[in-house]
Amino acid sequence: MDMMIKKLTQNKWSLPLTLGGILYVKSLFLMATLYGMSWKIFFSSFLSIAPIFMVVSFSFLFEGRKKLWYFFLVNGAYSILFYADMTYFGGLNRLFSLYVLYLKNISPEFAASTSEYFMNLNFLVFVDLPFSVILLRKAKKMHELKRVDKNRGMRLKRWSLFGTAFALSFTMMLTQFFAVRRTEGIENYENHTILYSPVGNHMMNMATFIRDRVKKLSEEEIVAIDEWFEENASHFNVAPAYEPLKGILAGKNLIVVHFESLESFVVDYEYEGQPVTPNILKLMENSINFHNVRDQTQEGVSSDAELMFNTGLYPAQKGSAFMSYGENAYFALPRIFQNKGYETLAIHGDMAAFWNRDIVYPNIGIDRYIDEDHFEDKRYSGLGILDESLFAQSMKEIQRAKSPYYAYVMTVTSHTPFNIEEEYRYLGVPWDNHDAGYLESIHYTDHYLGAFYEELKESGELENTAIVVFGDHEGIHKYHDSNLPDNDMKLPFFIHVPGMDRIDVETLGGQVDMLPTLLYLYGIEEDLYTDKVMGSNLFREGEGSVILATGEILGDPKDHDHLFQAPYISNLILTGDYFKEAEKEVDVDPTK
Repeated sequence: MDMMIKKLTQNKWSLPLTLGGILYVKSLFLMATLYGMSWKIFFSSFLSIAPIFMVVSFSFLFEGRKKLWYFFLVNGAYSILFYADMTYFGGLNRLFSLYVLYLKNISPEFAASTSEYFMNLNFLVFVDLPFSVILLRKAKKMHELKRVDKNRGMRLKRWSLFGTAFALSFTMMLTQFFAVRRTEGIENYENHTILYSPVGNHMMNMATFIRDRVKKLSEEEIVAIDEWFEENASHFNVAPAYEPLKGILAGKNLIVVHFESLESFVVDYEYEGQPVTPNILKLMENSINFHNVRDQTQEGVSSDAELMFNTGLYPAQKGSAFMSYGENAYFALPRIFQNKGYETLAIHGDMAAFWNRDIVYPNIGIDRYIDEDHFEDKRYSGLGILDESLFAQSMKEIQRAKSPYYAYVMTVTSHTPFNIEEEYRYLGVPWDNHDAGYLESIHYTDHYLGAFYEELKESGELENTAIVVFGDHEGIHKYHDSNLPDNDMKLPFFIHVPGMDRIDVETLGGQVDMLPTLLYLYGIEEDLYTDKVMGSNLFREGEGSVILATGEILGDPKDHDHLFQAPYISNLILTGDYFKEAEKEVDVDPTK
């Protein structure tokens, strides 16, 4: 042991090579865990060498026991980071990010949706750390390691060695990154672990994190955003067949049901002849139904869906806009309704600070936010208060509201891990996997959505009210392996008006298209929002198109480059607080 310590601390190459080898093996283990072991993964793992060598280069600056401390701290830090990567990827299909540190207001119940990913073989990344601790303790007793080298020549030699190693590795890494950025598939965040390597990906993440924290839009970037909006104006043109729909909702109350994890396939799915969502099917008979809307959420998941629905902006490319940019200036649907004399409210069965909503909601025009502290029935299941209680509380709040009103109701019971208690399993699916839990939780929320609708009908609230129901992101196919039918990223989105004839719209689009579509139905003139809202009107001419969160474009858009740039432009808007910096008027009065 003493001989090993001397070699690691006194030989200038022993510890760097050992540390580099350990980080490489752990990087390969991480990649194999996420993607399965294959020759492609093995050869891709060589991309880790340059960024690992850059981390290792700093070890040349240290001598004696300090060198062992550097070995231990770097190895320990990356072991924790890689473990977080594997756990986070299991829940959200991407690596852990520094932006997650901004999720300080996530409620304790969030652990329920990720805890199942903790206890597994991922812990093997820590297997060598006890040995590092033993080395440190043993080295403390060795007198020769306590000496400090004050020789100026030796210090200069160490710095020269570090500088050379750092410069070479940094140059190699930059060359590698610029080459990789032209690789097919780089736009898909799920490939970044492979193409950048685990260590390199985190270096890129740190660089963008620091950049975004101090981001200030340049004049060129403001011009680029303005030009993008100008080009996007044509996306609000409407097909002649849908022109009579403009303004049909003007003056009506609006109730929005943000349905957690609702996928399109489940709306038509039956278990032993029983429809999973009978009440949704019933509502769709008197609705405008959009059958080809795709999930575009990023790391902000449900909060990203809220952002797109209420502001018409794409999500932040890293982290959550709600958490990182909650105090930005926003053009938003609740603000529009506020200016038309509506009372605006949001009802959600979790704590007020969950995903920073207590900051964001007032900022986008929500007058009243009813969180779990205001609920009369506080029975919990999974992530938050039961949706039975949510809909009962929503009915009370709507009856208290001044008409016209905008009510945003956000469900939680159908959130992963889909472990709803037996007493709330009304469908009768045998309880043996996540598929059963998903069907039961969706059926449960649909049941109380139906009860909520009947109460609205009996109270007379439906006489001048439209109801929107949309799925916020994929559920069972997002978080778990499933034997249920494929979903292809499709989410339900329909606008129910009692008594209206059913209209089915097949236009391809995404969640970012929901707001401009609603604004059209409410008769808001396009010149008030074409320079503030992204996406397209789903009543547009043609088959439509959409860009997914991965960067993949579906459909055949004539302006491919324009659509491809949309998430980047939106990210500039968010990180640079565009509406404030460009002095754009977001508190507009649609009646003018």
